[in-house]
Amino acid sequence: MAQPVRKQKDGTTRKKHTAGTKRTPRKRPPLALRIAGHFGSVIVTTLLSFFLIFVIVGSIVGTALVVYILGFMESTNEVSIHELEMSYSTFIYAEDSEGELVELRKIEGGSGIKRLPMDIEDIPQHVLDAFVYAEDARFYTHDGVDYKSTIAALANTFLEFWDTERGGSTITQQLIKNITGDDDISAERKIREIFRAMQLEKNYTKEEILEAYLNYIGFGGSANGIKMASLKYFGKEVHELTVAEAACLAAIPKSPEVLNPFANPERNRERQLYVLGAMYKYGAITFDEYQAAVAEDMIFTNSDEYKELHPEDNALEDAIEAEEPYSWVVDAAINEYADVLVEDLGISRSDAITRINEGGYQIYTTVDLDMQAAVEEKFMSMDNILKDMATAESTKHKRDLDGDGVYSDEEAQYLQAGFAAIDYTGAILATVGGIGEKTGSLSTSYAYEPQQPGSTIKPVTTYALGFYNDTIHWGAQLPNKGIMKINGKSWPVNYGNTVGGGNMLHMYYALQKSYNTIPAQICKELGTTSVFNFASDKLGLELNSYDNDYAPLCVGGLNQGVSITNLTNAYMVYGHGGQYSKAHIISYVTKGDGTLVYTGGLDINQAIDSETATVMNKMLLNVVNHGTGTQARLTASDGTRIPIAGKTGTTTDWYDLTFVGLCPDFVSGVWIGYKDNAMIQRHGALNSSHIWRNIIGDYIKETYTGNDFYYDENVISAAMCTATGNIAASGCPKGVTGYWKSGNAPVCTGHGTSSEDVTTVIGTE
Repeated sequence: MAQPVRKQKDGTTRKKHTAGTKRTPRKRPPLALRIAGHFGSVIVTTLLSFFLIFVIVGSIVGTALVVYILGFMESTNEVSIHELEMSYSTFIYAEDSEGELVELRKIEGGSGIKRLPMDIEDIPQHVLDAFVYAEDARFYTHDGVDYKSTIAALANTFLEFWDTERGGSTITQQLIKNITGDDDISAERKIREIFRAMQLEKNYTKEEILEAYLNYIGFGGSANGIKMASLKYFGKEVHELTVAEAACLAAIPKSPEVLNPFANPERNRERQLYVLGAMYKYGAITFDEYQAAVAEDMIFTNSDEYKELHPEDNALEDAIEAEEPYSWVVDAAINEYADVLVEDLGISRSDAITRINEGGYQIYTTVDLDMQAAVEEKFMSMDNILKDMATAESTKHKRDLDGDGVYSDEEAQYLQAGFAAIDYTGAILATVGGIGEKTGSLSTSYAYEPQQPGSTIKPVTTYALGFYNDTIHWGAQLPNKGIMKINGKSWPVNYGNTVGGGNMLHMYYALQKSYNTIPAQICKELGTTSVFNFASDKLGLELNSYDNDYAPLCVGGLNQGVSITNLTNAYMVYGHGGQYSKAHIISYVTKGDGTLVYTGGLDINQAIDSETATVMNKMLLNVVNHGTGTQARLTASDGTRIPIAGKTGTTTDWYDLTFVGLCPDFVSGVWIGYKDNAMIQRHGALNSSHIWRNIIGDYIKETYTGNDFYYDENVISAAMCTATGNIAASGCPKGVTGYWKSGNAPVCTGHGTSSEDVTTVIGTE
């Protein structure tokens, strides 16, 4: 039976409870509890949401961080110990005959910085232990990074567990800073350093890393590297150091300017005791050794006790000075690059030398090592250079320096010489700046010192411009007489103080016999300023404003002179078609990372036309074949005459002898004279072309390949009319074979020559 339904007042219905059914009324929670429950639910939900967000964001950040670190690791360049050497040292190289690089010099340090590298095998174990346990106790077990120390240092930065700054860098990481110079205070730098340290440990042994570290760390002031520090502070070699002294030195690198024993002995002593304690703690020394080291009374080089025991000791200076002096090539390379830095950076020359010495450059030279060795051997004795003419002793110049009237051997002056060889691109193949063994670095080089050139100036001043602008030609004639009166006497005079009689001389012959009057006549015609500008601008002669005058330009009486290197350089235009490049011993220069910072010889240009160069070459060949330079003639082993062109030079009163000689492969020059200007003793026995042959002749003969000089085919070769100096026609009296530029080749018409003769003669080869 269905339950009855009662209708409510509001129209709704509800079931009627039957008998026996008990209804329990529902009890609501207290209001406070209900409110607390609501807020609790909100808080839990919020915390859960934040947790989920944190997990999600953390996962994203963690993933991004991993990706960033992996990418950062890939982009971090590896470093090498070689880079450290390159950053602190300048290296100078040359190529041998096989094209292999030869290290000519490694220059350590600069700006007062010097290093005396050592092999780790020469460093005692207790010295190695002192540095390891002072700086990096777990050096032999970690892979470049000591994570325990790194984390401790990081924690100390924020929480300050220890009173002092706590470092986390290993010896490997410290070496990385030295190699890269990367010491920014940043997280990125630290990550880079960690990756690089691990890479370095993969590529090098612990011994190699420790050796590099000990050779390059600073020890205060100008002392760098363990050997220099040992000499500076104790006057000892490293193998002589005691345990106490080793600990004293190991105390310094943490803060070299503060902890070195000269600057702050108390602070150094404090850290020395720490180092000794670490050595004992890790078993490097016994307790007895520890106590003995603590009690040792060390004697430093700046103490009165040391000075009394070693009154004349200069251990550090002696060790530095014991290094071999730079070679002539190294000197020249350093000086040349210093000139580049002065010009490019606007710094002083001393600052430029300092920059080079500070290191980081690799300078590649143009020198021919075989030629350089051959010339240096000749320069070991003046007797080699004067062979068959005189001896060094016979040319000795005695002097009375103190004015006592006694000319003693002790005050005597011996002849000196300078030499340069340059190829036809301007590359210096050999340079020697003095007689005998070289005793100093960056010393005076007579290859670069300005000297008076005498008559060797003529082919690169008056004759050069005269042929270049067609004022003269091979057979052109000028009067053999002076161009002015000085104190009532004709000037200039010729060799032997003879005055020209006004007879006409052909150009080829005037140069062949080195007349002074003819270049003076040319200069008068052209004007001194034109000649001066041509020689300076076209041929690179380093003249000064006082040289814009007749005597300097006509007979070589320069105000200060020019170096044999500069003079030889000017002649290069006559060896290969008129091209010129400033003489350079540097091929190129790079920095430690391989960046190219300089290239030499890029200025090569067509200084004069090739026809002028060819005719001048023939003029200079004539000087050697028939004129003042005959003693420079050379014959190959097969009897072939080697083509040699050149010019002699002798200054007034025989103060200087000069010769510049060209062969098909290069041009070279020599100057000979006294350091203090004086007449060369037994001068009549000496010949500059003979001296040149003694120096370089054997090398030319041994290396001659049969080449000849460049010849411009437009140049006309023909017999010269002895009467007019023009190209001889059929009816002319014929003399020497001459050479004319195609645009300045007059044919003689005064001896029954017809127009047909002219055509035939000009076409003659």
